Amino acid sequence: MKNKLFSERHEKAIFDKKIRISLRVDLRNSLLRLLRRYSTYGGYDNEENFSFDIISSEIIDRRGWRTLQWWDGSKFCKADCFPEFIEKGTPHHILDSIELFIKQLDHKKVPGFISELNTIFELHHSKLRYFRGEFYLIDSAFIESSVLAQAQQLLENNKFIGALDEFLQARAAYLGKDFKRTILMANHAFESTLKGILGAEKRKTAELIKRICREGIVPAYYEKFIEHFYEFLNIVPITRDNESGHGQGKEVTSVPPALAELALHLSGSLIVFLIKRHIERQPTEPEDDIPF
Repeated sequence: MKNKLFSERHEKAIFDKKIRISLRVDLRNSLLRLLRRYSTYGGYDNEENFSFDIISSEIIDRRGWRTLQWWDGSKFCKADCFPEFIEKGTPHHILDSIELFIKQLDHKKVPGFISELNTIFELHHSKLRYFRGEFYLIDSAFIESSVLAQAQQLLENNKFIGALDEFLQARAAYLGKDFKRTILMANHAFESTLKGILGAEKRKTAELIKRICREGIVPAYYEKFIEHFYEFLNIVPITRDNESGHGQGKEVTSVPPALAELALHLSGSLIVFLIKRHIERQPTEPEDDIPF
């Protein structure tokens, strides 16, 4: 999955028109300028864009085309050059080319490019964002919330790699409108975070929740707080068990989008809280006295 491009990862959702992406002309122009700034040049007078040549070749190979193409609404037309492909190409093919561009960038330039890329999307009010090697479509207030962005950042910064991968899969599933998988992976991310904090491996979620409360990561501010918080933490696993965790019987069950959104957002909120509490409880080394 990691080696697939955007259009390949979401091929079915794109074909079924569950994913709709719009790249306006002004946004495409900004993207093209960004790509040019970070490109590698050479040849006569150092004016040949080697990066564009490499990406063009890779896109053609991946798509099985003879040349770069763009869709005019009824048929594919030849794009005379890479800039024309960016200006007129199908949005998901443009995202493919940007992902390929990032892969061939010098690793020192990648953080700066990604930062500028996401800033461009934000300035043009686009719902697209790039994170950890993939594009995501922010298609609701919940998904756009700083809570989920903060959860991703905390998981990455604190090396909760398994939980981070599951959390990103939950967001990708929501993007593809696979709401059962959204709930399933949101719960996995929540459970993996518990395991990471406790250093536990094979434990049931209910046992992990009890232990997280018992060990004082949840503060007992008032009577029966821990019991109430245990019930609160249990919302994500309960949602998973009832909506997507077991066999669905004779009838094909469907998960309401709002419920999947709730599970995803709630798991993100809980992950933020638990990791922050975990960080707070870590011993800090005393600072050396400053000599005068």
